[in-house]
Amino acid sequence: MFNKILISTLSVGLVAGAALAEETPIKSIEVTADIAAIENAEAATFWGNLESDLEAAIAAEIAPDRLVGAEGEGSEIKVDVDEIALSDTWATVTDLGESRLVGQVNVTSQTDNSKFDGYELSVAFKDAIVFLPEGADVTLLTRDSAEYYAAMLQAFAEHVVDRLK
Repeated sequence: MFNKILISTLSVGLVAGAALAEETPIKSIEVTADIAAIENAEAATFWGNLESDLEAAIAAEIAPDRLVGAEGEGSEIKVDVDEIALSDTWATVTDLGESRLVGQVNVTSQTDNSKFDGYELSVAFKDAIVFLPEGADVTLLTRDSAEYYAAMLQAFAEHVVDRLK
């Protein structure tokens, strides 16, 4: 009987603690990609706005009240996109389902030592299909379509934000 009460009390305490946990405020988002390193000119043109577009996609996934700006205290998100993966996807992938957007994600904070994270994130097109516009025909998409581009960025951004502490 005592064990059941103790377990119930602990469960309530853990749920309450999780509900009270504050979401990480975000000070900045920075995406880097050496687009000039992509040897295929068509691929380089297609991914040309990747840095600003991915920064915007990540920011759009974060609740506006969490974006504190450069003057505030919060975490910094830095993404270094793997240009080789972008180039390889463009040059060798014949099936869009095999395409990937890969990047090293680092989250740091100058004021909160618990807000550090670093990982490689790889998003495949199969992860991005749910972000296609309603009615989009997957069989007609090409690697240079705007719908493909937007879906890949959205999938990547959602994974980054879902992993924030």
